[in-house]
Amino acid sequence: MGGLGFFLNGMGPDLAGGQIQAVRQASQAQAETKSEVNELQRQVERLALLNQAMWEVLRDRLGLSDADLEAMAHAVDMRDGTADDRMTAQAVRCPSCSRVNNSRHAKCLYCGQLFEKPLFG
Repeated sequence: MGGLGFFLNGMGPDLAGGQIQAVRQASQAQAETKSEVNELQRQVERLALLNQAMWEVLRDRLGLSDADLEAMAHAVDMRDGTADDRMTAQAVRCPSCSRVNNSRHAKCLYCGQLFEKPLFG
């Protein structure tokens, strides 16, 4: 008996079988997680490629500079009051009932009023 079987020898068939099953499940979960991470990485790389292409088209057609892009990125980053290189959800006051909601919601949690959503948000 080698490997895992040798390690679990003497534990009894129920305990050994249960642990073997748990190891198999953990291994399967690990493989699924690795696959999901690989897919997310592929998507991020594709988005980076498309963003670069879009920026180059805009820059060339509109006569913008990389400094223009950097300035706008900083302005968008600062909309939540924190320079952290990301867009963070912020509080939104409902135009109908004036109650405060999280900007990630599509409608007011209190009255159901639909919010205008930003194009990429």
